[in-house]
Amino acid sequence: MAIKMITPPVVEPITLEEAKQHLRVDGNDDDFLIQSLIKQAREWCENFQNRRYIIQTIELVLDSFPEGNAIVFNSCSPVQNVESIKYYDVNRQEHLFDESNYITDLDGFVSRVVLNRGKHWPMVELQSVNAVRARVVVGYGDTKDKVPETIKWAIILQMKLLYDDYRPEEKAKLEEARNSLLSMNRVIPV
Repeated sequence: MAIKMITPPVVEPITLEEAKQHLRVDGNDDDFLIQSLIKQAREWCENFQNRRYIIQTIELVLDSFPEGNAIVFNSCSPVQNVESIKYYDVNRQEHLFDESNYITDLDGFVSRVVLNRGKHWPMVELQSVNAVRARVVVGYGDTKDKVPETIKWAIILQMKLLYDDYRPEEKAKLEEARNSLLSMNRVIPV
């Protein structure tokens, strides 16, 4: 399984001004660095939690259809919309899996696509790798206000860890606080 970025987020959960305030930075000399740290901190927290925060379009790439009746988005919830599910046969011909075959569960803790009653995954011979592609819009929303506060604080802590130099015991406390905040809604794929 792979996750391919199609359209990245257009905003970050933390503004430059907020970041500078938390880092106690005056002036504009480090603005470019701080913007980069905000993005790095968000990506680190997203990967730790196996969630996506700001609206972005991704493609979940699988080698085959799942054995069960659902494609589970373990590494990229919450899903806002499933744009398409495509698959490629052994001749590398692209096919669209009709949306009438499935229901999108957007209400669960982990989003998923579930087959409708009486429906089945296509019974064709698929290409050997990257045969199934689910293109989805993921994230809590398109503005920073939609992102839960616990996540914003975890991003701030991660950003502080990247920007400042701490004694080992201080660093350990910040890491523990960040991990505690992120563990509340962490998705652990099984």
